[in-house]
Amino acid sequence: MFLSICGFNHRTASLIDREPFQISRAELAETTRQYKEFTGAEETAVISTCNRVEFYRVVKVKNNHYEELIRFYQDRGIPDASILRHICYSRQGTTCARHLFRVASGLDSLVLGEDQILHQVKEAYSAACAVGGPGQILHKLFHLAFQIAKTIRNETNFAEGPRNVPGAAWELLIKRMEGCYPNKALVVGVNNISEIILDHLARRNIPAVIANRSPENAQKLAAEYRAKVIPLQAIPQTLAEVDAVFCAAAAGQNYLIGKDDIFPGGRSHKPLFMVDLAVPRNIDPAAGEIAGVQIIDLQDLKRHLELSANSRNQEIPKAEELIERQVTAYSLWRSKTLKQEKFLKMRESLNQLRQNELEKARISFRKSDFKALEAFSQTIMRDFLRFAPYLMNEDEVAWKELIGEYDLKEGQ
Repeated sequence: MFLSICGFNHRTASLIDREPFQISRAELAETTRQYKEFTGAEETAVISTCNRVEFYRVVKVKNNHYEELIRFYQDRGIPDASILRHICYSRQGTTCARHLFRVASGLDSLVLGEDQILHQVKEAYSAACAVGGPGQILHKLFHLAFQIAKTIRNETNFAEGPRNVPGAAWELLIKRMEGCYPNKALVVGVNNISEIILDHLARRNIPAVIANRSPENAQKLAAEYRAKVIPLQAIPQTLAEVDAVFCAAAAGQNYLIGKDDIFPGGRSHKPLFMVDLAVPRNIDPAAGEIAGVQIIDLQDLKRHLELSANSRNQEIPKAEELIERQVTAYSLWRSKTLKQEKFLKMRESLNQLRQNELEKARISFRKSDFKALEAFSQTIMRDFLRFAPYLMNEDEVAWKELIGEYDLKEGQ
């Protein structure tokens, strides 16, 4: 079995390049099922966040993961998916394990040590499990990833400073507003990102309005943060009342806020700051051409974070060391499972050969003698397997453990 990953993230692809290939949280389970069916892989899982989309798989025979992913997206209705050859990366075996451990721990995030990513990886894993995507290898891999992410958070200082994308976006917004806070804000969408933004607003007593496709779904969140709820259709009128907008809705390829939606009745007293944390984007970039309007998107956030590296960088060596220990743990486990697979294949082949030869001799023996012959053949085969580590240059202790686990039984 061969483990590999193919995907793209904020390091390898710009926001514009990532948008056509984005997969929403609601699509994760179905996409995993489709990907498994399309590729014929033994095991699959798909991770999708604002800054990455990654396809994990376990296959019996190696093939070109890049070309397979291009065909998969073409099958999903994206004819020109060839750009994936230039923006994707691929990892295999223990390198793939190391990559997932770094992702789950926040070492590969836009915000170093981001705390949301672990929840997103767990969510992707749950979605994959719901459709039977993972098997023995991916189950083990993801649980080791969850374990090391928790260890790094407990044993390093990654908790200092902004720990997630909305927290860093808030920091950049206040910087753009020259240290001032918004007087009133509009939050578009209902999800984890929206909740973090609303928490920032509530702690500073800033009135908030929540816009959502289904206002009923926003009522619970609004009650918790004492916010007003409006339908998406009411956004243009509300834009005239606020001075900050935060968008993080799953809206597909259509913009929720267009250039023509801004200032429908005119507004001249204050600038409008719009933070777009969605992929694909919720706000038409052309809106930034309007005087007084500033748009902050994930690309701006990336540049901001690159310029404001903090003390977390000092924790990277310690975190990487912890990850390498976990990679070693995975390698040892995988080595053992490979030996088990090798032993089972050998045992199955020898057992089939033994049964074939016994069948040829059955007619020449009485029933009682044949049973003795069958028992004797099992003893010979068991003894052969006990000497197998010497013949195959395998570790004797480990091999004996396998013999103990998979001892022969009559009729097998």
